[in-house]
Amino acid sequence: MIPQPPFPATVPGLIRSFAERFGDSDALVREGQCISFNGLASQSAAVAKALVGLGVSRGMRIAVLAPPGPDFVVTVLAAARIGAVIGPLSTLYQAPELAWVLARGGFAHLIVADGFLNHDYLSRLEEALPDLAQAEEGLLFIEAAPALRTIHVIGSGARPWSRSFSRLLEGDPRIDDTMLASLEERVTPADPVCIIYTSGSTAEPKGVVHGHGPLVRHAWQMGTTATAFGHGDRTITTRAMFWVAGFVATLFYALANGTCLLLTSDGSAANVLRLIEAEGATGLSGDVGWFDVLRDSEELASAGYDIVRLDMDTAGVAKDGTFLSDHLVARFGNPVHHPSQRIARSYGMTETLGAHTSLPIGVLLPEDRPNWQGRPMPGVELRIVDPSTKVELPVGETGELLVRGYCLMLGFDGRERHETFDSDGFYATGDLCRVDEAGYLKFEARRGEMLKVHGANVSPAEVELAMTGLMGIEKAALVGLERDGETIPVAAVLMAPGRTLDEQAVTTELRRRLSSFKVPKRIVALLETDMPMTGSGKIRKPVLAALLAANFGWSP
Repeated sequence: MIPQPPFPATVPGLIRSFAERFGDSDALVREGQCISFNGLASQSAAVAKALVGLGVSRGMRIAVLAPPGPDFVVTVLAAARIGAVIGPLSTLYQAPELAWVLARGGFAHLIVADGFLNHDYLSRLEEALPDLAQAEEGLLFIEAAPALRTIHVIGSGARPWSRSFSRLLEGDPRIDDTMLASLEERVTPADPVCIIYTSGSTAEPKGVVHGHGPLVRHAWQMGTTATAFGHGDRTITTRAMFWVAGFVATLFYALANGTCLLLTSDGSAANVLRLIEAEGATGLSGDVGWFDVLRDSEELASAGYDIVRLDMDTAGVAKDGTFLSDHLVARFGNPVHHPSQRIARSYGMTETLGAHTSLPIGVLLPEDRPNWQGRPMPGVELRIVDPSTKVELPVGETGELLVRGYCLMLGFDGRERHETFDSDGFYATGDLCRVDEAGYLKFEARRGEMLKVHGANVSPAEVELAMTGLMGIEKAALVGLERDGETIPVAAVLMAPGRTLDEQAVTTELRRRLSSFKVPKRIVALLETDMPMTGSGKIRKPVLAALLAANFGWSP
């Protein structure tokens, strides 16, 4: 069964729907900027008209490199409503990565912030595209990015080769509402809508292409049946929107269900407290480690606030035993701190628009399936096969997971269908999983990541889950190092602001939660700038292993 929203399954259909249902309610707030759902509709219409005036047509590619905020979202919606393909680019990209993506992606237009945090994107573009420094305003013709024609800048920064994003917000008088509506009517659920770049720990980025129908249907189904928030909730998030958890599971879920997103890059307890009291925040969208760190913080505790997990990546804010959100009160009643292992760890990937297994809102995992990933959403099929022979395995056996369904990607950019899907239309995930007789999924490990310690298998994902949120740990990564012929599990962690790693205390607690052979023999705290990451935010584990081995004087 393919889920169907009560409006056309295209981004133009979604825009009309959220404008009608949520109107002048706040949609996005960031650093003093606030825009309503009606504002998103009107501003994206203006930018869409301006893009049409520049010659953008259905199927043309537009990249956006900017932090989450009104201008980013307006750009995404503007491109999609005229049938262009939007490419949200990582704000972490360095010059070589940026040059690769702009050239391989075939982007005709780029909308870019002048800067974000410590990043100067205009200088980085000139480093990535050396001919750019000699270019002037007008159509660009650059050998390193041969399809690129214009660059519009969000912010006050400017170069001779750039144009201001504010010009796009003015629209184009040659394109009236009737013409825009005509273009929107020609956008179909089968059309591509976005290309999201992802990468493993070693490979070049892969361009994952998704369609209007899958994106809008998935945002509708997950945003209304598997996500706790809805209209009236005001949710803090620090998520980047260049990857699927931010782009789909945060932004598009919110557009579907009417949640207001309070966007920030500062997830500290002090800033969360400020957003609760100044912006009326009622919930959080992010990672469980963040929720646990906030719940243990002195700042929130002294102000009387409690952070209550609702599902894998959402939490409600409560005070005096009551949720601050009337919507959450109506949905859940009084706040309850359920054991974390009873909350489904929804499973998904960029290729499936994020999570495609979960449980309905408020439903807990059975006690005998702790930390499992829930069951496939309606419209999704799972198959477990032998990783080598691809022969389907009996129920309950561990093998490679194949997935097929309504939220699956159209394909990888530049790859033919037979290179990506099998003859039945299934996609091989590269993940080792099992599915029981009741349909519950258990993720075990990525193929090639499973560690063999004293002859027993150790899943890095299991250990990392146990560590995340423990004693101020926001993120953990487990790798295996060779020493005297044995594989030794060691971990690197990122700590919450103001927290210090107590290696002995963490190890002691892990021994209560895990079999002794799974507990890391050493745990090292790294700064975020020292953790080796890909441009899409994944930890480069081979590089991390080498870094830790050098630190310990061991062989990786």
